[in-house]
Amino acid sequence: MPFDPTKPANNSPASSAEMRSQLTSLNADIQQRATQADLANAIANALQQTSANTNGVSNFGQGADGSYNQTQMQDLINKVDELINALRR
Repeated sequence: MPFDPTKPANNSPASSAEMRSQLTSLNADIQQRATQADLANAIANALQQTSANTNGVSNFGQGADGSYNQTQMQDLINKVDELINALRR
């Protein structure tokens, strides 16, 4: 029987069966709720998975060219795009 906040009615005679049912329903509801540890574990797992999104993006692996190098700039733009796409997963 689910918890009924209208029971016991005001000024009604006490019924042990009714009170036991109400308390049992409340206890079952409390037991089904997530604990603080459950929430902390869920957040930690989500953060670990989010970090793994970028594991497939390798380092750029080039030093800065002293002058404008169109090929190097395009490589850098491609690497930033790769990182952005990995972060969106």
